[in-house]
Amino acid sequence: MGFCIASAYGQRGDDLQNYRKRQYKNHYFGISFGLHQSNLKLMHSEDFLQQQNISLIESYNSPGYDIKVIGNLKIGDYWDFRLLPGFSFGQMQMTYTDDRADRTRPVKLEYVYGELPFHVRYKSHPYKDMRVYVFGGFKYSFDISSKSRGIDHNLNVSASDYSLEGGIGMQFFFPYFILSPEIKLTKGISNILINNDKTANVGLLQRALSQVLTFTFHFEG
Repeated sequence: MGFCIASAYGQRGDDLQNYRKRQYKNHYFGISFGLHQSNLKLMHSEDFLQQQNISLIESYNSPGYDIKVIGNLKIGDYWDFRLLPGFSFGQMQMTYTDDRADRTRPVKLEYVYGELPFHVRYKSHPYKDMRVYVFGGFKYSFDISSKSRGIDHNLNVSASDYSLEGGIGMQFFFPYFILSPEIKLTKGISNILINNDKTANVGLLQRALSQVLTFTFHFEG
């Protein structure tokens, strides 16, 4: 009986061996790599309903990738404050369906965003060197590319964007690092359309909000 209890206790300790090595560390750093799909949530203006030339304006998903560094501060056993500055590379793409010419006209903007996300994370109780977490936060983005101001001849977008973020992920504790795959949804809260010519097709849009779905791998030590 005593041998069985000792064996079970030892096995339970082995299951959390890598986790226990890091549970007393209050802060750590890392790097992350992400792949994303981005698009724009478009809201038409009143002028769109009063014209008959353009029947449809829509945005569609465009791929991209992210590279970030991680600064993590533990608050107790279950909470973290996280800062993840880095860069995001991708495109904004839209199409205008013109009934007069019977054609669809695409427009696009390539961007390189410098990003500064701040997240608060809640983690579950560990099990076999693994734990699940959820997080939410705020992100500021600034387009540092040379084409940041124009997506079309008369359509200009702001270089700055403000977003809310949230998602879910898992931590896997290894002897020398923590691997954390996660999925994240980003919703823009600021209108990025600026200085648009009301006499052109761009006057048919009132607002455009960014939307991004990202799958990321974090490597932390």
